[in-house]
Order: sequence, then structure tokens, then C-alpha cells
Amino acid sequence: MWKRTTAAAAAALLAAGGLGLAMPAMANAASDPNPSDSRFPYESTDPIETGCNIGAYVVKEWDMRNAVYNEVQGLAQLVYSPACGTNWVNVYGFTPGNTYSVDMSNNHNGGGFGAVVDAGDAADTLQTYAPGNTCVTVGWQVRNNTTATTEGSGRSTIC
Repeated sequence: MWKRTTAAAAAALLAAGGLGLAMPAMANAASDPNPSDSRFPYESTDPIETGCNIGAYVVKEWDMRNAVYNEVQGLAQLVYSPACGTNWVNVYGFTPGNTYSVDMSNNHNGGGFGAVVDAGDAADTLQTYAPGNTCVTVGWQVRNNTTATTEGSGRSTIC
């Protein structure tokens, strides 16, 4: 079952831990929905509720590798919906005692969204309107809950 973490909660977790990732300003769908904006009709919306997940596919995925233990402990996937012209990120956590964070931003309006999960959970970010070759930047992180240290991270831009 998908568990949505609000952008505000994700930002608070990221700020508290000093994740070392340059996080974008994340919008919160509850306080800043943009569905009525005709330029970006699916901005800040849920891909499942809008049906954008139908026919969507994974563009790129990243193993969330823990550098301390040199093992894969999570997975992040950038997903694209050709029908809606949107992207979002799925995140999966595998190892107990860790928190897994992802963030996504785009170049058309600087918007961004994040998701945070614990081991055994999965989540997806809200979607951002990014049709065609619009660039999207995805960052991920593995954080040890006991030591409060970042044990792995990465960032990529995909166009």
C-alpha cells in the first residue's frame, strides 16, 4: 500500500538531519494545489487519483546503496506518464533501522516534491508536469535512524 508523506513532513525530516542534498523548495498539495492552472494541469496531483499511472513507465531507477556497508538498501524510480506529461518518483526501503528519502524538481517552474519512507514501506511523490524532454532532477538518500547519519545519497538530472 502506498503511503504519501507530505512535502512539509519530508522537508522537516530533511532539515533536521542535514541530509547533505540540496533540496528544492517542495510544494504541499494540500496547501498549494495547481490542478486549475491550465498550463500545468496535473501539477501537485496524485498519479493514481488522476489516472496518470495508466500507461506510465519507469524512465530510470537507482539502487539506493548504503556506502558504509556497500549494499543496496532501497530503490528509487523516476516514472513518466505520456498521457499526462508528468513525472513522479517511487521510493522503496528495504533495511530496518533506515529512512529513505527522495526529492524531485523540474525546470519548467522550479516545483518540487519529496517522499520519505521507513524500511518495508513504499511511497510516491506528487507528480510534476514535465512533458517531452523537460529536465527533472531526482535526489535520494539512505539515513541510519540510530546514528542519525547519512549512509548513502545520489542526485541525477534526466532530460
